[in-house]
Amino acid sequence: MTRFIDLSSKHPSTMAQVIATVFIVVFFYLFGGFGLHTDYILNSSSVSSEAIDFPGYIWTLGSNRVFFWLLFPFFLVFIVFLASIKWIHRRPILTIFTKRDRFDWRRVFLSFILVFFILLITTCIQIYFSEKIVWNLRWEKFIPLVVISMVMIPFQTTLEELLFRGYLMQGLKAKLGSNFFAVLISGVFFGLMHIGNPEIEAIGYHVLSYYIIIGIFLGCLAVFDNGLELSIGFHAANNIFAALMVSNDWQVFQTDALFLDYSAPEFSLNMLLVSIAFLLTLTFIFKRIYGWKPLKEYWV
Repeated sequence: MTRFIDLSSKHPSTMAQVIATVFIVVFFYLFGGFGLHTDYILNSSSVSSEAIDFPGYIWTLGSNRVFFWLLFPFFLVFIVFLASIKWIHRRPILTIFTKRDRFDWRRVFLSFILVFFILLITTCIQIYFSEKIVWNLRWEKFIPLVVISMVMIPFQTTLEELLFRGYLMQGLKAKLGSNFFAVLISGVFFGLMHIGNPEIEAIGYHVLSYYIIIGIFLGCLAVFDNGLELSIGFHAANNIFAALMVSNDWQVFQTDALFLDYSAPEFSLNMLLVSIAFLLTLTFIFKRIYGWKPLKEYWV
């Protein structure tokens, strides 16, 4: 039986198709990034030619507006990427999402709600025991933030799932013939994609291990469940929660969240182990709900 990770083999791609798709993705991502700077130029009284830092954008435009422009390139790329799958690769768009006959929204919502609930419980415990996480609710800023997050973040997170757990992972499986290496390599590339995030500079390169582990976990979900629905729900819940619940001045999402964290940036071994335990627990829950086979059978 052909599984989700094998669908690229049923719709083989030429090198020219891959290069064209990568070019389109990079071009429209960079093109979308000009929106933030253009908005800043049109609304700033400064005539300085010096490079603008991130706080400068927020000071001039406000955090919600900056947040929207950070997400806007992903919206553009989401559209052109799906167009490239249909018109350049000439394969059904559904095959980059799932092996099922139709996209399973119930899986997305179950994954989203479960992950959001667990994050809410653990974060509330963290807030209760920390004096450096303070209440920050301002309705006039929080309500627009909720709208931007719920509308725009799913484009960002779904695009990343399509690129790494769909397009790249399927392509690697077609070339390498190994589920294990396809998941591992796509997970590593997903982690390295975050190397430019401000938290890397604030904490150190070792935090990339967290992103790599997340990438591998989401790849495993796609293999075990035969589609991206659970991965899409997880990724959206994680990023929306990060935007709305707790923010700080050193992470990529600097928003007017419900709480502000003034503690020093860190990522310890204990944090990594807790994250791994969280991911293993989710895997067990999903396995019970969806009746997956013994997990070792997916790597044969």
